[in-house]
Amino acid sequence: MADGKLEGLFIMGQNPAVGGANGRLERSALANLKWLVVRDFVETETVAFWKDSPEVQRGELIPEKIPTEIFFLPGAGHAEKDGTFTNTQRLLQFHEKAVEPPEDCRSETWFMYHLGRRLKAKAAREQTTRNAALNALTWDYGTHG
Repeated sequence: MADGKLEGLFIMGQNPAVGGANGRLERSALANLKWLVVRDFVETETVAFWKDSPEVQRGELIPEKIPTEIFFLPGAGHAEKDGTFTNTQRLLQFHEKAVEPPEDCRSETWFMYHLGRRLKAKAAREQTTRNAALNALTWDYGTHG
């Protein structure tokens, strides 16, 4: 991202603007993207880097000059989906969904499955060399939601 070699990025379950050792580099690099998709259930620093970050406050990033188109999509919390998670003990745990997610919130699995399904359908309509990998991809996973 920092070198301008990445056009877009999907972020799910992470907050790189403040979650690593060099948040300043992460925030500056996010400003080089054409698009950014963040799926979370609250607005994070990664979603708001363009308007509310130390770099904006210092004048290093100017909101009107940041070309990044940001898509903030509602995600489901851990109690609103089946699956596994890890914690700081590196323990892998499985849990069942306790409640349905509200309104348009969906799990990451639901989102990626349906995105892949749509991309495969688009690639099937456009039989090009560029789409060969997508057309060869098996994407017949079962889903219950």
